[in-house]
Amino acid sequence: MGRSYRLLLGVLVAAMVVPAAVYAGIPDPSLSDVPNVLFSPGGDLEYIVTVNGSSGPIANATVELQFSDGADTLIAWCVGQTHPTISATTDANGEAHFFIGAGGCIDPSQISAPPAVEVFANAVKLSEVGCVSPDAVDASGLLPWQGWNPGAVASVSANDAAFLGQFFKTSVYDFCADLNSDGAVAGDDASLAAPAIKNSLSCTKE
Repeated sequence: MGRSYRLLLGVLVAAMVVPAAVYAGIPDPSLSDVPNVLFSPGGDLEYIVTVNGSSGPIANATVELQFSDGADTLIAWCVGQTHPTISATTDANGEAHFFIGAGGCIDPSQISAPPAVEVFANAVKLSEVGCVSPDAVDASGLLPWQGWNPGAVASVSANDAAFLGQFFKTSVYDFCADLNSDGAVAGDDASLAAPAIKNSLSCTKE
């Protein structure tokens, strides 16, 4: 094998290896996990976005939740909660952890200008999602897109327990009752809502 051939082979191998290494660190929407944004008054519930590339989890990626104008104006934001963009950094498992203080359920299909939330990792768009919360309705039982009026305080009340409970008891699917975004309404969703309902989570609305 001549020297020129060996050099050419080395160049070809490098050309194949370098892109593979580069692509391994690029977020892949099809491999990442982006549930509907989960939040609660007081920010007691954890919302996780998992960012993966071709070689697995991507650490130290910047994940941004960008709320559209239509969603941002309907959500009952707690005082002190940043918005319409909220960011976090992934850990060694590729997970970005958020604790968001807000109330309201936003079904993207029900707002005039979807998407509700665009989720990015290192500027790569991963998904478009909605928002869910144990604080789904106001004192009149109205959802945000139905013209709700949460007042000065965002809170998880008996009205929310009644609204969500009808779906938890029957397992009938409802976007706002699917708190873990698995496409079904079951015990796991009720378990997520239970502490917020029991403790009547609340916050002063901005």
